[in-house]
Amino acid sequence: MPIIVDKDRKRRDILQAAMRVFARDGYHRAKMEAVAEEAGIGKGTVYEYFKSKTDLFLVLHDHMLAELKDFYMKELAGIQQPAAILERFIAVAFQTFRVWEPFFLVFFDFWAEGGRGEQQALLQTRLREAYAVARADVAAIIAAGVKDGSFRCDNPSLAAASILATLDGLVLQWLCDRDAFDLDAMRETLTQGILRGLQP
Repeated sequence: MPIIVDKDRKRRDILQAAMRVFARDGYHRAKMEAVAEEAGIGKGTVYEYFKSKTDLFLVLHDHMLAELKDFYMKELAGIQQPAAILERFIAVAFQTFRVWEPFFLVFFDFWAEGGRGEQQALLQTRLREAYAVARADVAAIIAAGVKDGSFRCDNPSLAAASILATLDGLVLQWLCDRDAFDLDAMRETLTQGILRGLQP
């Protein structure tokens, strides 16, 4: 009887292994052999699913963003008030610092590669698209608050960009120095500052 391979499951397993390898070794030092070993498969099997390390890196980026967005959607489900949604959004962002640490290590590697190298234009396009979606999502929360009178903001898109930039900067600092600040205290300080700034 032939062995039936669940190709979707195998692809996810390779992506999870790749995330661990890229997080540990960085894009340039990572080898496809290491991804195969981490996944418990032969190197040839990796190439059946991904034509190159760059292809794997790009697919991994998209996969991680989709998983992260799904995580946020589940955490924000059922919350109605814009202020409560924004407060929970910030709390979830801080939660991901710990839970999604390998993601951020790979994401910042992707970010760095987007500024240089032969794949620069392609990587920058992916980053632009990812940030555009994130800004639009946060701006929509702020705009809903403006509409119902709970927020005052002349430019929700700029406010969203500022919030996302702050979160990116904080996770980068925290990854470099886990003792730089207490995550819970920083979350509370940032949340109160943002909500006060949006008060009508």
